[in-house]
Amino acid sequence: MESASRILVAEDSALLRRMIGDVLRATGYTVLEAADGASALHRARTEDPSVLLMAREMEGMDGLAVLDALRADPHTADVPVVFVTGHTDARDLAEGLERGAHDYVRKPVDPVELVARIRTALRLRTLHDELARRNAELEQLARTDVLTGLANRRHADDVLRATIASARRHRRTLSAVLVDVDRFKAVNDLHGHAAGDAVLREIAVRLAAGLREEDLAARWGGEEFLLLLPDSPDAGGVCERLREAVAERPVNVHGLLELDVSASFGWAPWTGEETGEALIGRADVALYAAKNGGRDRVVAAKPVVVRGVADAA
Repeated sequence: MESASRILVAEDSALLRRMIGDVLRATGYTVLEAADGASALHRARTEDPSVLLMAREMEGMDGLAVLDALRADPHTADVPVVFVTGHTDARDLAEGLERGAHDYVRKPVDPVELVARIRTALRLRTLHDELARRNAELEQLARTDVLTGLANRRHADDVLRATIASARRHRRTLSAVLVDVDRFKAVNDLHGHAAGDAVLREIAVRLAAGLREEDLAARWGGEEFLLLLPDSPDAGGVCERLREAVAERPVNVHGLLELDVSASFGWAPWTGEETGEALIGRADVALYAAKNGGRDRVVAAKPVVVRGVADAA
């Protein structure tokens, strides 16, 4: 709400600062004060004002220097800045606008004009915040599987590349796990796709619940999931616990029936050199072995054999 907005007033004239503060308080705003540029920058960074009303001319760090610092910091880059200035030269005014100021209030300050320009700046902040919120939602949707709420394959691919790069740079371990729901086609054929969707959603919940914050669970495609376990000392043990969690109780489908479910797991440790595609490929081979071996089991990828020159000859 506008009445709850906080306006940071930065002005080295105590008299003008008090006058402006009185006008804004009478309008219903909360007023924060700063007597110089350095204090204004500090309070803007730590107290997140809705608008910064700032004198352009201040001793030491002037308004333009504060503006530049705010725009260079991602946390304050979008705070609307309204300058209070005695400058009337159009080139001086244009410089501040080009560097990111929202508006100007000229001295001597007229209370009616002051409030009007603050309200305009607040509307700008509201529109910007709403745009940022919607963009964040769109970004989240672009990275999320709609059915399960897990990461989608596109996002998982990006995370896999980034995680391998980090593991290579810091010489850390990484394991990739492919999980496939056993006999999932039969669920769809016998009970319908709504039941199949319910099974996928519940298995996603059970997998995610057994992972650490730094791990990733993604829907890889169809009834298949990908797990990335960085710095996991016992990936095989993690897989076994997750396998048990999937199979430990039936999935309740809309209160109408309960379905016993299980999943097969194939996992592979990163060799330290291979690409993400190669790592997933080895996990896929292990998953295939788990399915062929009777399902509802965990199979580790076979160790990679590095052949010497003589062996390769």
